[in-house]
Amino acid sequence: MKILKCSDANRAKVIAESIACLSKGGLIVYPTETCYGAGVDAANRTATLKLLSFKGQRGSKPIALAVSDRTMASHYVSINATADHLYRTFLPGPLTVVSRSLATLSPSLEAGTGTLGIRIPAHPLALAIIKRLGRPLTATSANTSGKKPPYSVKDFEQYTSQKRLALVDLFLDAGTLPPNPPSTVVDTTLNEPAVLRQGEIVIPKHKGTTVVSGSQEETQRLAGRLFSTYRKELSHKPLIFALQGELGAGKTQFVKGLAKALGIRTNIPSPTFVLIKEYPYSCFGISGTLYHVDTWRLEKGDEVMDLGLGAMLRPGNVIAIEWLQKVKSLLRSFSDKAVIIWISFAHVSESEREIRYQA
Repeated sequence: MKILKCSDANRAKVIAESIACLSKGGLIVYPTETCYGAGVDAANRTATLKLLSFKGQRGSKPIALAVSDRTMASHYVSINATADHLYRTFLPGPLTVVSRSLATLSPSLEAGTGTLGIRIPAHPLALAIIKRLGRPLTATSANTSGKKPPYSVKDFEQYTSQKRLALVDLFLDAGTLPPNPPSTVVDTTLNEPAVLRQGEIVIPKHKGTTVVSGSQEETQRLAGRLFSTYRKELSHKPLIFALQGELGAGKTQFVKGLAKALGIRTNIPSPTFVLIKEYPYSCFGISGTLYHVDTWRLEKGDEVMDLGLGAMLRPGNVIAIEWLQKVKSLLRSFSDKAVIIWISFAHVSESEREIRYQA
């Protein structure tokens, strides 16, 4: 690994050597406004595989991209009105905007939901390298999975194994960076911004969101994105997805999407005739059970307690309850014990469903 000291005096040399390295499929470590980042040419699939080898086991976590401006971003993601507002308000800066991928880059960079995170860094050297390259850099922190983010060469060498250090071609040493928090990560594919990771930038919260799903697959993807939004809560509270809608409105399709997000491969049928189905899962370092509950046949809402709802309210568990109207008042009493996401489904047309949700 070559270490290149960075200063205003040798800025042109640093940029030139960085471009030469990236153009050959190399991996560089470069300074950002948060911490040191690991960068390869995102359009070079061989280079992205090298980066993934460096990062190690990541499960389904995506790799964010650093671009020079909104125009470059538009070649790789679909920018809706919500994303456009965030670009204009907060970028450049420590914000990662998640949008629907246009599938022009390696699928290994995307999340399982077909999305990409985009950053426009505020660090002048990082921005200059991207502009000269003319393509996105990967924008993941330069730590291997589970290790401390590096703020200096010393950090990087201390917490990175020799095997992985050997994968790095060039370290751009800008000295010890301020220990700033990571970027805020915001999902804009749900129309209203959903914060996936809180960093320095705080996004105003909105109450209630409405989206239109055009297919069963789209409803399942929506479920996966909503689960991702609240996943971190599972470490200390269960998640309850309270679903209301007519027959065929998409409730069970939504639960199928939750199952996919949890890595459950079993087919998910409607539990109407058995009232409850249980699906154990283990992913994202969390183990628990997905409970699929249907209250259609219950005469009274409190009968759901006889099904063992109280015992289900444990951290790690995900509970999807169809026909919430019968148990709505009961569920409200559990608001301090669980994170409850209220979701309603309505027919718009033969193929479209209006889905409203609020936590």
